[in-house]
Amino acid sequence: MIELTDKNIWTGRFDDEDGELGTRWHQKVEIKNFGNLTAANQPNIALLGFCSDEGVRRNKGRTGAKDAPDRIRKSLANLPYNFESKKSIFDFGNIILEDQNLEKARKQQAECVSELIRNNYFPIVLGGGHETAFGDFLGFEPHFENIGIINIDAHFDIRIPVEHSTSGTPFFEMSQHCQTVGKDFNYFVIGIQPTGNTQALFSRAETLGVQTVLADEVHTDLNFGLRKLEDFIQKVDAVYLSLDLDVIDAAFAPGVSAPCVNGLTAFQVKSIIQKVIRSGKLKLFDVVEYNPEYDIDNRTSKLAAHFISEFL
Repeated sequence: MIELTDKNIWTGRFDDEDGELGTRWHQKVEIKNFGNLTAANQPNIALLGFCSDEGVRRNKGRTGAKDAPDRIRKSLANLPYNFESKKSIFDFGNIILEDQNLEKARKQQAECVSELIRNNYFPIVLGGGHETAFGDFLGFEPHFENIGIINIDAHFDIRIPVEHSTSGTPFFEMSQHCQTVGKDFNYFVIGIQPTGNTQALFSRAETLGVQTVLADEVHTDLNFGLRKLEDFIQKVDAVYLSLDLDVIDAAFAPGVSAPCVNGLTAFQVKSIIQKVIRSGKLKLFDVVEYNPEYDIDNRTSKLAAHFISEFL
């Protein structure tokens, strides 16, 4: 089920005395439904919420991420709009889980993401737990041949589903889907914490050919990680980027499903995102695992909004 965004979320300060240059996001966002979707002349931004933490619950994590999309929107509302980008921003509402049926909601999610890409929109999906990623990927994959998956994350999220999908299984599920459709599984993950992943997961990552940059490697030399990232991007034609906010140290991002010790800084994550954007190959972005129940002074939602604003 899709719910349109409450227009009262997109409200904020007006600086009319500054004219057009004083414009903020809430003055530019247009709430739209899929029934009115038409092809765009340029890749405008499309926001779509996926209100699920069912995968987190199944993964025995702390729930609350289902409430994240609107909280992130609220933090976006007052940010300044960049006219140089010449991009319009459309908000297509939230996909809502009914009766904990993640699989049904995921099917609708994949259809929505696919339709946005087909009509020349750049989807920014607001999770939700990291189960958000597999539905996004299913909407992305059919449109491109040589695809690359980049995950900024403290965890591999390549657990094998036992009974069903969880927030810890999406990238393993992507590997199996790629095998089914006859595509290479090109997966690059940066920010990995050895204390957050078992040896079984490291071994599985090696078997799957996952390219890995550890958090400590980023701390030691950010440019090392950026060079590896650039090499990866050069070998693919289209990129899907996923940002799990638990990659960031809990001192900066307390409001996540799984807080991180020795995590990346906001500057490091921003540098990684900027590198991907500058490649010109990015076709889909999601931000996941924001948990408003544990946030402090909206620090984490403001960080999420800050990263999203890079796409203008």
